[in-house]
Amino acid sequence: MRRRMLTPIVAAAAVLAVAAFSHGLVASDPPRLPGISPLSLLKKVGKPQTQAVSGTVKLTVDIGLPKLPKLGGDGGADPMRLLSGVHLVRLATDASGSGSSSDSGSGSGSGSESESESRERIGIQDTLSEYDLFRDGSDLWMWDSAHQTARHGSVDSVTSALLSFASPSDLAKTFTGPSAVKTLLFDTAYSMRDTRRVAGRDCYVLQITPHSDGTTVGSVEVAVDAATGVPLSVSVYPTGSSSPAIKAEFETVSFSADPSELRFTPPPGAKVVEEATPDLPANPVHGAGTDWTSAAVIGGVDPQKLIAGLGTPHGAAQPAPEGFAAVLAALAGTPGTPLQSYLRMMMADGAKTPVGVVWSSRLVSLVFTPDQRLFVAFATPESLEATVAAEVGHS
Repeated sequence: MRRRMLTPIVAAAAVLAVAAFSHGLVASDPPRLPGISPLSLLKKVGKPQTQAVSGTVKLTVDIGLPKLPKLGGDGGADPMRLLSGVHLVRLATDASGSGSSSDSGSGSGSGSESESESRERIGIQDTLSEYDLFRDGSDLWMWDSAHQTARHGSVDSVTSALLSFASPSDLAKTFTGPSAVKTLLFDTAYSMRDTRRVAGRDCYVLQITPHSDGTTVGSVEVAVDAATGVPLSVSVYPTGSSSPAIKAEFETVSFSADPSELRFTPPPGAKVVEEATPDLPANPVHGAGTDWTSAAVIGGVDPQKLIAGLGTPHGAAQPAPEGFAAVLAALAGTPGTPLQSYLRMMMADGAKTPVGVVWSSRLVSLVFTPDQRLFVAFATPESLEATVAAEVGHS
């Protein structure tokens, strides 16, 4: 059974505590809203009143990863650095073209057809540069302002996972979508917290608390806009921690998206690179295990080839990166030595076990198996090892 539990972290093989007051409002002044049950709020999230959202998201990531290096030789924004630190992300998305009515394609139960028609822009802002990803259906543009380079390719399931990483609404689907609720209903407590304001909007706050052994997730808080049902803030707390390992929250938000903001044309003088479609399996990502300790599994991941492939500069006489390495190279603009060294350090820190090389942080565990599969889970190393062993036994 494929689940969205881990999609925000599968794209980088490792993967978001700063709580800000909005518009000068103090924490002692929560908005007064009609009472609502957790189940009713979940239904509200599943059928939001709008499919267009734009604004600025503050993304805080502290899962225990060492700080990622600047990947370009002269700095600049890049999407790989979203996996640690604090970032401002400009987000615009519009799924109104995915169905014949406002309800047909909305909510966390939307299928691949509606996702393929969505249009979105994610702009990663740095001090003097910005890195933008534009998705129009299956078409993808990546614009690096620091290097005046536009890369053009197509959206695959791995890239789609990274695109959802910076969106509070997509991140919320991980924990509030129909498949998650159905699977986790019997070992999860859903409760309402005090209302609050996010980006000047009145919000209900849903707390999701796992009651299962082996997960690293202590609780999840989702702030849902009372009027539209759109999640505006998501915080994921590790077990035993009062600070979130992942927090994505709108600082400004509008329930519309300017069409011009969702389309990209390379500016005059820009370097345009046509990226070859990575040689990935038809469905490189699938699920393994059950409940809160279930894992996302990516096939065709050879760590050594991945590290070597990332060092291939454009125009070199060496073979171009392939498979998962090609995805990372395209997103990071062939980062070369910094990311290579980072991944080598991660692999050196991994523990060799009967099921493969195991690496873990305070929220995420990874297993690289000998048959070139990567397992990623919100689970303890021991729990993930058990999931891998069971999956290998059934293969």
